[in-house]
Amino acid sequence: MKAIIVLFISALVLAGCAGQNRDLVPLGKQLDAYANAHNIDGFAGMLADDAIAKAPDGTVHKSKDSVKAWMSGMMSGFHVDSRGWQQSGDTISWMSTVRSDAFAVMGVNPLQVNTMAVFAGDKIHYFEANLDEETAGKMLFLRFYNDVVNGGNINAIDKYVAEDLIEHQVLPPGASKGLAGVKWYFKMIHEAYPDLHGTPSLVLADGDKVFVYATWEGTNKGRFMGKSPTNKRTSWGVVDVIRIVDGKAVEHWGWEDETGATEQSSSK
Repeated sequence: MKAIIVLFISALVLAGCAGQNRDLVPLGKQLDAYANAHNIDGFAGMLADDAIAKAPDGTVHKSKDSVKAWMSGMMSGFHVDSRGWQQSGDTISWMSTVRSDAFAVMGVNPLQVNTMAVFAGDKIHYFEANLDEETAGKMLFLRFYNDVVNGGNINAIDKYVAEDLIEHQVLPPGASKGLAGVKWYFKMIHEAYPDLHGTPSLVLADGDKVFVYATWEGTNKGRFMGKSPTNKRTSWGVVDVIRIVDGKAVEHWGWEDETGATEQSSSK
């Protein structure tokens, strides 16, 4: 009887070791193959029902259906080239160069991504894609443009700017400093230019710093920096440099090319 018990325990241990030694890399490569073929159903079929995915932009998608919807939104022009596959137990990790029309619109095509997948059996239970520091900085700035510059969401500034931001740009006397100063500025400029829109044309990154050159335009309907409204549509160049720590801007340098500003009468 004792011998039978020993054999039984040994079998369980060997089965566990076999599971741990199972080569999961082919499953990871199959995931890429489905994505490159734009086979979203095949991709979703590799996910557990309760799968969780952390996207490169930091958003978290819970459940197979949520992850499938996220991936579906990136399928136009999508292609991934992966390398450096490694496995530790039921977890595999790899590096990828990812292209998508959605990334191109944001000016960060392609993306360099470090990816990790945790398997439960043959299904992915957890999936995480992280950007390198420079790409993450570009994405942060472009999301800021979408939410704050173009979207006018002043409250969203909390997500992007540190409370004690150091501002190197010359501001008017009495202007608030730090996060409060950024909110003050964007509240004022959106009141002056209700249809404000910024278009980044150059986005560069070096370590923890991001450089953006953009063209801003809008119709001057309210007072701005003490000046009366002109009711004319204005276009001007804007340069911003930010230093990012832990996903938030901690320093800012900025210049506005008002000498090259153009105006035209508004038809509104």
